[in-house]
Amino acid sequence: MPDDHLPGTTFDKRRGKWKGQYRKNGVTKSLGYFDSQLEAYEAVTKAKAETVLSPEQSEILSEVLPSYLTDSAERRQTHTIAQSNVLIDSPWAMTLLEARLFVLMLRGLRRDDPGTSRIVVPLADLVGEQPIGGRGYKLLHAALDGLDAIRIDLPMPNKQNDYHKVPLAHSLKLDSGAGTVSGYFSADVMPYLTNLVDNFTLGQVADLLSIRSVNTHRYYWLMQMWKFKSPHTVAVEELRRLTTGDVAYPQYSEYRKNVLKPSLQELNNLNFDISITENKVGRSVNSVQFHINYTGGGKLQPKQLKLQLGGAILPAKTKPDPASPQQERVATRLRKLQLTEAQIVKVLQVLPDEKDQQKLLKVTHPLLVEHETKSKHYENIGATALNMLKTAFPALYRHETEKKG
Repeated sequence: MPDDHLPGTTFDKRRGKWKGQYRKNGVTKSLGYFDSQLEAYEAVTKAKAETVLSPEQSEILSEVLPSYLTDSAERRQTHTIAQSNVLIDSPWAMTLLEARLFVLMLRGLRRDDPGTSRIVVPLADLVGEQPIGGRGYKLLHAALDGLDAIRIDLPMPNKQNDYHKVPLAHSLKLDSGAGTVSGYFSADVMPYLTNLVDNFTLGQVADLLSIRSVNTHRYYWLMQMWKFKSPHTVAVEELRRLTTGDVAYPQYSEYRKNVLKPSLQELNNLNFDISITENKVGRSVNSVQFHINYTGGGKLQPKQLKLQLGGAILPAKTKPDPASPQQERVATRLRKLQLTEAQIVKVLQVLPDEKDQQKLLKVTHPLLVEHETKSKHYENIGATALNMLKTAFPALYRHETEKKG
């Protein structure tokens, strides 16, 4: 019986054989005809690996990745997850709880699944065995709202004019009775999670579940992606784009203190040995060179971080501590508009009333649409958004004036 989960294979009725083919750089290449579908699929897999993978990735594919391709019955025991470098190069704003849920959904994904099976994550894997109270469920609702709102820019041939923004996940569901969270990755994102013969990066679930900062999550994937290039040099502007956004921490000294150093310190307490060299033009640091060594791998025992849903949710020190789903929605909106975490905290402090927060979401919606659709260009979208908020909410303007005075 034909297996629909073997992409690149089709049955030729005229010849009575299976045809193997794959796409490279937008061109379909034929691999000939085979007696069985499995033989055709093996030829497709081999051709993709030989034409795309580097020697280091070929070694990973043959030695490590099989643990990522296990059957669904063994999926809960998977220690290694993977995603395309396209997704790592297209960062999106997440809270710590959202980042953990992404990791666990990725762990529950079958590589041969076309995306038709709902991915189920036990709540115990997400937050530990602790009881979840009313506030805990509100925070989980906010995390699901945040994950549902994430949109990813996928690569297009003409980067200047073309546009393809897709949702990361959909149909997310929290079933408190069953003690599970479930959902699907979107069909457009699935190839970047399952078709891992192009440039991809592996992550250890044990490492990722022990991380305490959402910034460290970003750096974890970047370090895993760059370790084969070590030493690897990155411009400071690019480093901000890949981690906190272009506007956050405009001074490198602030970025280094609040993001770079804490993230690398946390990773070095795991299975990394990372050091940096700062390159200067004049007196300003314009790029950072990373020297990366990773000693982890294999079947590590999870060192799961237990999120205290009854109290603080253990965000990064610079993250606001939202007390309601409404505040979490506001924080997510302001991150998309590239306000710094310190600015987000101040906005939530000055505007604690839910009516004001609802008004904020309404006022900023047109600006967000213009920014995401690129229908209007803003030199500094964060500054534009902040000025709009000061106009709409005089209390913010007065707070800023009093602070300067």
